[in-house]
Amino acid sequence: MRSAGASVRIVAACATAARQRDPAVRRLALMALVDGSGSGAFLAVSAIFFTRSVGLSIVEVGFGLALGGALGLLTAVPVGALADRYGPRRVLVVVSLWRAAGFAAFVLVHDLAGFLLVMCLLGVVQNAAPPLEQALVGRVVARAARVRTMAIMRAVRNVGFTVGALMGTLALGLDARSAYVAIVVVNALSFVALAAMAAALPVPTSAAAALRRPLPLGVLRDRPYLLLAMLNAMLTIHWTLLSLGVPIWIAEHSNAPRAVIAPLLIVNTVLAVLFQVRASRGADTIAGAAARMRCGALASAVCCAILAVVPSLPAAAAVAMLALGMIALTTGELFQSAGGWGLSYSLAREGDEAAYLSVFSLGSGLQQVTAPIVVAAVVVAGASGWLALGALLAVIGLAVPRSAQHAAATRPALAAAIAHRASALPRT
Repeated sequence: MRSAGASVRIVAACATAARQRDPAVRRLALMALVDGSGSGAFLAVSAIFFTRSVGLSIVEVGFGLALGGALGLLTAVPVGALADRYGPRRVLVVVSLWRAAGFAAFVLVHDLAGFLLVMCLLGVVQNAAPPLEQALVGRVVARAARVRTMAIMRAVRNVGFTVGALMGTLALGLDARSAYVAIVVVNALSFVALAAMAAALPVPTSAAAALRRPLPLGVLRDRPYLLLAMLNAMLTIHWTLLSLGVPIWIAEHSNAPRAVIAPLLIVNTVLAVLFQVRASRGADTIAGAAARMRCGALASAVCCAILAVVPSLPAAAAVAMLALGMIALTTGELFQSAGGWGLSYSLAREGDEAAYLSVFSLGSGLQQVTAPIVVAAVVVAGASGWLALGALLAVIGLAVPRSAQHAAATRPALAAAIAHRASALPRT
């Protein structure tokens, strides 16, 4: 079943990317495929490589990951500011080569000190890479096609993760240091390839000429934008629900067989590939993006309500409800992602886009730190915890449109355009 799901994802995503007429979109999709393949392979073997081959304990690995993640939260915005000064393409090339060197250095690691050193070096740039890619999309793709391009890249990146995970599975089957080292090297080479493809991506002259000299850190004083970034961060909890909350809830608190967990995860990834682009339609405006984020929050809230009633159901009914819950959770994921891309692009101040996108993307880093604690508390609380979380997500989703409208009003050009459109509407 897993191979069949992988085949569906690969065919669907490749067909979507191949249909794009814009060569820049096709190149960006290829970059996403390469990036996802290397990362997927490394993630599949990293825990085993660090424990069995390097000789670290699980606690030491967790500490290193947390340390690198914390550094990433501190450096993402400054790196984004550098991208606004020197251009996202140039900075992304440097960051990709930095990541290539960092991952290659894992081959030389044989103790905790070396592991922590490499994790710190990687942590400096890890969280900066996704907003740099998004900023690069904003420079090379027409404004109306930005959100759609991000959706295509996400769908293709999911395919890459699947391909990489299969490669990692082969290495795990061999269970030899040479196999793990080969995967580490493949991941490092994927970032070299990513740097080369980014360097070859043509940036319009007008975009290159618009670069600013002073470091743009005004985003840290833009309260309406920071509020939206915080709301978006809270809605990204669906990632942790998928990887932690739902599996534990099924295994420990439902009558459904544990074997249903893997098929449900496959349903999520297949739906994400098939419908991510479609879910992004209309998210290229502030109102459309806010509406999609609201829909995503409400869909995630529905999933929480479904999970709350699952323990009281017999096995067959529980499996059916879990399938509906996974569809709702995936819907929340797709609409939240599309809405986040649309709002982060539309409300970023001109000339400071990379810094703004870096701030908006910090939610994913914060989510990795705080969401596991929240989800664990929800699982312990039981049905009431799921209902409370669902209510919170619904409230956040309903607050997004008004918050987006307020943020737009603080941008004189956007406020004037909105007022002009409103005055042009027929009066009744």
